Amino acid sequence: MEHIMLDAYKCSDSKLNDMRALYNTISKITDYLSLKTIMPPIIIPYFYGKEQSDDGISAFVLLKGGHFTIHTFPERECYFVDLLYSSFFDSDKFVLVLKKELPYGTEKIYNINRNVNINEQKAKTIIDENKDFGPHYLIKNLETISLDFSRIYAILDKLPPKLSMTPIMRPMVITDNVKKPIFISGMTMIAESHIALHYNIEEKTCFADIFSCQFINCSDFKLYIENELGVACENELITRGSKHAHLLPTRDDIVERFSNWRNNI
Repeated sequence: MEHIMLDAYKCSDSKLNDMRALYNTISKITDYLSLKTIMPPIIIPYFYGKEQSDDGISAFVLLKGGHFTIHTFPERECYFVDLLYSSFFDSDKFVLVLKKELPYGTEKIYNINRNVNINEQKAKTIIDENKDFGPHYLIKNLETISLDFSRIYAILDKLPPKLSMTPIMRPMVITDNVKKPIFISGMTMIAESHIALHYNIEEKTCFADIFSCQFINCSDFKLYIENELGVACENELITRGSKHAHLLPTRDDIVERFSNWRNNI
């Protein structure tokens, strides 16, 4: 299970507000990398947050045993991407085409093998709520389990209110194949970002993710998932993004862009 996480800053806010551009970006990247999609991309605008800087668009597509998500924050001129897939893909090509479709100035990338303990890959970070954008919690069961559509749907449906989060869609649960499925995948979008769960029917393993711009207690998430699954789980935390002022657009950045535009007329 390959998982790449990319946090992009100093972006073109026009594209970050363009639902068609995001739809095309997801379609182009999945085609270019030959990723097996199991549904069309879904685009969800969110423009009624408590803070205007949190407004933006969430876009996602479920893949065979994984997902591809993009969360944009036009006011902050940044976006966050996750690509989790059951087979190998070229992460370098992924970053190149992503930057071409949704240009950015600075980036932070994690590339993780979800089948290996994250501590062994040195991806875990110490979280600082005053500096970091938000947490990304990763869960994997340590014992074999049996899951079906209804249980996965119920887990995703009940989790947001349990963690004081705001769902912006009902959960979507789907298999990768109608006749002989290998994976059952579920996704729900929240105002804070997304929650996903992928279950391998053959191996009886489950991978769960919650990415949030709101800090929550990691142990609460782990406890809820363990209670729902009925088994012990491995739980890891990755820090996403940054609230560092130097990554956000400054007045000088905006003046420079305007001057460049004016000089090119």
